[in-house]
Amino acid sequence: MAQVTIYVEDSALEAARQAAARAHMSLSQWFAQFAAAEQRRRSQSWNAFFAELDALQADGDDDFPTLESIRAHEVPDLPREAL
Repeated sequence: MAQVTIYVEDSALEAARQAAARAHMSLSQWFAQFAAAEQRRRSQSWNAFFAELDALQADGDDDFPTLESIRAHEVPDLPREAL
């Protein structure tokens, strides 16, 4: 587990101590919980973003060509010569 040194105003430190005391945990645990909540929030934001993208796309509802339609007009490669 990593250790972190932070610098905060005295009033902010006192507010954090009081919040930790109300939550019945150490100051270190309180900050760790705060950081973990931020990590979850950021993860959920990405999950929500990708879910929204998925919801925007319905089957066959996009105008991007399929691989088959792109290759439909290609001339087939010639067979390789035997050595």
